[in-house]
Parts: sequence; structure tokens; C-alpha cells
Amino acid sequence: MIRKTAYIGLFWFIGLFAASFLTFRMCFAVSAAAAIAAAAAALFLRKEIKYAVCLFSFAAAIFVYGAYGIFVYGNIIKYDGTEVEVKGVITGYADHSGDKASYTIKGVINGDVKATVTCYADSISANVGDRISIIGKAAAFRDSFSFPAESYYKAKNIFLRINSIKALNYSEERKFSLIKIFDRCREYIVGVINSIMDDRGQAVMAAMLFGDKSDLESNDKTLMCRAGIGHIMAVSGVHLAVVCSLFSYIFGAVFRNRYLRFAVMLVPIVCFSLLAGMSVSVIRSAIMIVIVYGSGMFRRRADTFSSLGTAVLLLTIGSPFSIRDPSFLLSVSGVFGAGVAAPAVISSIEEKHRLNSFSKMIIVPLCVNFVIFPASAMFFDEFSVISPISNLVLLPICEIILICGIAVTVTGGIGFVAVPVLKICGYLCGIVMGISEFIGNIRTLYIPLGSGIITAAVLLAVMIPISVYLICRKAYAAAYSAAAVLALSVIAVNLYRAFPTDDISVTVLKNGSAAAAVIHDRKTACVVDLCGGGDIAPITVKYLNRNGIYKINALIINSDANTAIPVYDEKFSLFDVSGYFIPEKYEAFSEDENVLYSRTSGIEMQGYEICFDENENVLINCGTADIILYPSEFTGNENEIYSAAVRYSGKKAVSDPKAEIFAALASGAEIGDADGRTVITEENVKFKIDGNGNVNAEVIY
Repeated sequence: MIRKTAYIGLFWFIGLFAASFLTFRMCFAVSAAAAIAAAAAALFLRKEIKYAVCLFSFAAAIFVYGAYGIFVYGNIIKYDGTEVEVKGVITGYADHSGDKASYTIKGVINGDVKATVTCYADSISANVGDRISIIGKAAAFRDSFSFPAESYYKAKNIFLRINSIKALNYSEERKFSLIKIFDRCREYIVGVINSIMDDRGQAVMAAMLFGDKSDLESNDKTLMCRAGIGHIMAVSGVHLAVVCSLFSYIFGAVFRNRYLRFAVMLVPIVCFSLLAGMSVSVIRSAIMIVIVYGSGMFRRRADTFSSLGTAVLLLTIGSPFSIRDPSFLLSVSGVFGAGVAAPAVISSIEEKHRLNSFSKMIIVPLCVNFVIFPASAMFFDEFSVISPISNLVLLPICEIILICGIAVTVTGGIGFVAVPVLKICGYLCGIVMGISEFIGNIRTLYIPLGSGIITAAVLLAVMIPISVYLICRKAYAAAYSAAAVLALSVIAVNLYRAFPTDDISVTVLKNGSAAAAVIHDRKTACVVDLCGGGDIAPITVKYLNRNGIYKINALIINSDANTAIPVYDEKFSLFDVSGYFIPEKYEAFSEDENVLYSRTSGIEMQGYEICFDENENVLINCGTADIILYPSEFTGNENEIYSAAVRYSGKKAVSDPKAEIFAALASGAEIGDADGRTVITEENVKFKIDGNGNVNAEVIY
């Protein structure tokens, strides 16, 4: 069997990914069925033993995922809701506002179970590598629309967070630690970058060089993703390839012995991986590059498919939940597209037609774009369709920025090198962001991923090319069908958004004490900040982007307008906002673009009317149905949250809807309650009202 590692790794990857959608116990049943099929293939298809090997790899992956879930994950998650003591070492931290910080701790729970946990506490002067002891209440993560915390941390093998901290002690670890040394080196280099470059330039530079996006504005992240270069902010193969190319040229001229040259090449690979924080995508890249250089040492031909299979096996065999890590999935998908699919397509086409260099340059990013499309639909709000073209222009500039950043890092940030080099980087970062802004404002060049037809597009994007390849056995035929599916998906999404409809949706979004109502059709929206202050703005932006809505007919700020308007000016800068509506009491703060409204008259929009009363209740009258939003506070909860009721036309009017809703809550009412009313408490809920007055409600995760 040729390329054993490649196919074993591929079916191991497919098995883990499939298992991530199953229950842990169901994994054993599916694994057993696959193992039986593999045994049958080995028995009856002896000349095609590769089918049996692939099926065994698939079965083993599903079994390992299920076993890890029951015996490792289950043994840690049992502490959910209990008070625990965790002793261990700080492996990561992040500073937050208000002298707060979050810490990642690798240690032991109650002296019994090894685990990695995270906690949010008062900022202390501890660093990575220091020992820490903490007592508090353990809690499992929960996914929400604003942030899928459970999915994110589970993929990183962090299953619990520590809340309600009762005691926290730490001691500085004085033992030698490479991780601590490189963590401080990274901080120092970032400090040098910050002292020379402007705020926007240094944020882009830190994101490109170390994957540190903490200072990068959310709008700049969006623009870079729309331009198709979001991958440059996740340290992976491109970064290590630049590092290794630079040092390979230097070491090749100095060391003639190939064994010695391989040994010294490991130094920059390991050092840069430590500087970049040892993320799963960095480790995957490091493994593959070590295999490539190692094959040269033993005079063997390097094979991308085989090295990728090896990397997948090594990274996930002890950490199967990593299969749902976004950076891992996108990294593996991107490498497969560029290093496996693209060469196969080019070779297949060249059997009949000679391709020039430019055609090959276009085929590679097209293959990458198609392969990462399903993974992008899982994790992102938008998908760039221009990236195959934009990467031809932007990626070389980004590589120059990376080389300059590596030069500054290697020389320790010394002034006579850092100052001129980072000045050049600042100019180049400006070019990158200028092009990204231009592309990001052309809305036909990216598609929203929140539409219902995207699920069908993803399934077709996977099934059709695979089916075509299995039937025709031609890579170019699969490539053409893949390109057709992707093109049709883009056309279908844009037609769906443009198609007129009488439906109106009212979505209530929440984040702690902040809440907003978004009233929209497929193209335009009206946003009501129910609590003021603008704290809900980031989640609102995410919702609008996912649904492809960029025209805001009105941004209504119900209270605290003086604080909220500057926040919305920043967060909504990529949207077309017709105007702000603020209550009359903020007249002194009003400017030309701000429209004052009276609570007695309300605000009329096409298809609906928004009214307010003195108790902060909001009525959205859609003609055939009303949505009532009102602030409510429950015992033991300091945060004011908004609940909602749906009142159909023709129903008996409720004289005191708030009292009736509280009664319904006390009786355990849920979404879809009787008497045509819907109750919500903590979820993000979307109400869809069609032209006949029918109302459907769904929880948004």
C-alpha cells in the first residue's frame, strides 16, 4: 500500500470529525460496525488491503474519541457545580479591564484528577510558569451566540472554569523554563513594536508575527477576513515556511554536513513555535516541516500528504477533541487544499492542456478556498470569495512583513535594526489594510454564512466533488464540479438576500445586563439598544454580519445615549446607518445626525412601528402581531434582563402583560407557550412573522 501514513491519517481525521457529532456511547457502536466492515474487507478484498486499513483507521478514531470522552472528559466534568481546589502551573493568561485577568492553569483537581482549567480573577503579578493554588466553584462552559465557550475550550482540552473564587495563592517558579523565557521575549518584542509603530500598525504586526490579536480592532479583523487574508493572523505553515526558508539559506551556506544542517534547523523551528505560543496549528506546521527537512537528510522525497497524515495522527491521538479546534481544522484543510488537492488538479489538467504559471497560481488558492469552505461555515460569519485573487497581491506583502518581523526578533529588537525595519513594516501594513478596506466595502465579494441555504451549500460542496471523483476518477472533473458548486452557492446566497419578502423578524439579543432588539427583513434592519451604553454592540454586529444585513434604517438608543453613541460610531463603521434615534431627554447631546423621538409618538418604519412607554417597555407593532419587550429583574440576579411576549392580533388584549408573563415564568413556561404568547428569559430568541401574522420562535445559539 503506497502512502500508508497519508491514508491512515486521512481516515483517522474523518473518523474523529464524524465522532464529534455523536454521543460518546454511540461512538462505540459506530466504531464496532466500522471494525466489522474492515475485517470483512480484509477477508474478502485481500488484493485491495488499503480499504481494510482505511476502515480500521476510521474505526479506531471513533473508538478513541468515545473512550476519551467517557474516561477523561467525564472524569473531569463530574466536578461541575462543586467547590474544588486546583493546584498547578500557569500556562497562559490575558489581562482584562478593571484590574482583572484570566488564567489558564494546568494542574490537579482536589489532588485526584489531572486537568487544565481557566479562571477569571483579580490581576496578580504572576507569569507563565509560576505555581498557583486556587479554591472556587467549578463550572462547565456553555455555548452562546456571542461566544461558543464550550466548543472553543473543549477543543483545547479545557473543560472547566473556576468561579466564585474563595482563595488564590501563587509563588514564582524560579526553575529554568523555556516557555517562560520565550513568553517574556514575545512580550519584549511586542513592546518594541508598540514603541515604534502607530496603534493600527502595531496591532496588525503583532497579529501577523505572533498571532496576538488582542489589540487588533474588530473592524480590522473583519476587513482582513473579507479580503481573504484572515489566515495570516493565525500562526501556521506560512510563518514557519518563511522562518525556515530564511534560516535554510543561511545554514546551507555555513554547514555542509546534511545531518548537522538538519540538527541546527530544529533550533529556529522550536524557538519560533515557542514564541508563537505552541498553538495546535503551529505544532502541526512544525511537525510537517521537520518531516520535510528530515526526508532530505535521509535522501527521501518529501510528500505533503504523508507528512500531513503523520501530523494529524501525532496531534490528535492523545487529544481527540482537538479535531473541532478552528485553527487546527482550517490549518489542515488549507494544507490539504494547497499541497494535495491543487497538485492533483494541476497534474490532471496538464494531461490534456499545458498550463502556464499564472494558471497554476490561481488554481492553488482556488483549491484552498474550496476545501476550507465547510470549515469556515462552522466558525465564521462571512466567507471571502475574492481570496484566490487578493492573496496573489497581499500574501507577498505579508511575507515581507513577516521577514522583517523575524529580523527584528532575531536581533533582539536592537534599535538600529528595529527602527528602520519597523518603519517599513508600518508602511506595508498600511498598504495591506488599505487594500483590505477597499475589498471589504464591496459586498458582493464576500457572502454571509448565517443563511439557511448555507447548510445545503456545504453539503453539496462536500458530496458532489467526491461523487464526481469516484465516478470519473479525474481530479480536474472534481475540481470543475467544486468550482461550479462554490459559484452557485455565491449566486444563490446573493439572490436569496435580494429576493423580496413580506416576512419581518424580531431578534432579541442578550449579553449579561445588555440587550438589543433587531427588527429586520433580508436586507435592512432597525436596531434598538434596550439598555443603552452600547455593550450589546459587538453581538449585534455579529448577528447582522451573519445575516448579510449592512443597511441600518435606524439605530435607536433607548437610554444612556451619551455613552452609547461613541461605541456605535466605532462598531458600526462598516454599516450604512441612516441615523441615530435618541429620546428627547438627550436633547443637549443631540447633533445634526441624531434624531430626537418622543415616547408618546413612537417611530414608524416600513412594515412596523416601534413605541415606548414610561416603564421602558417597548412595543413592536407589525400589524398582524405585536412583540412586547419589557425589562425584568429576578431575585438573586443583579443584571437587568429583557423578557418578551408575542401578542397576536385578534387575541384579547392583556392589561398587564408583565404580571401575566411573570406568572407564566413561575409555572415553568417555555418558548411556544400556550395562548399565543412566547416567553424568553436568558436566551437569544428570534421571532419570525410572516405576511399572514403567523409567528415562529427559535433560540439562537
